[in-house]
Amino acid sequence: MNFILNTGRTIWQGQAIESGKDLQMYVDAAAVCNMNKDQMESMDLKDGDNIEVVSEFGDVVVKVVTAKEELPDVMIYIPMGPWANRVIRPNTDSTATPSFKNIPVEINPTDEAVLDMPTLMKGYNKISNY
Repeated sequence: MNFILNTGRTIWQGQAIESGKDLQMYVDAAAVCNMNKDQMESMDLKDGDNIEVVSEFGDVVVKVVTAKEELPDVMIYIPMGPWANRVIRPNTDSTATPSFKNIPVEINPTDEAVLDMPTLMKGYNKISNY
């Protein structure tokens, strides 16, 4: 199913960064995809299920969670971090900042595991469609 990805900072992700990016706390805070409950139900997804997020720039596996606040239709939200970075547009258009908003993505349920940050980082150069 197709969605529009937006990313940004969250309180939990910021707190987890301060604790340590190699901790499970950081994975739990940043390797998640917030989605509206009705959209999750239409895809037969439950909180904590693994999904693959695919864009023209790459792919990543994260856990899906019910958005605490209703998102606009077809929008999903992943906190900024290495998991979101796998699927955002890397070109900075001379701004030194990649595009963190309005990224077309496809979501698929998956049995693949969510990678911890060190493992995820080792695979960064293996996928590049840009």
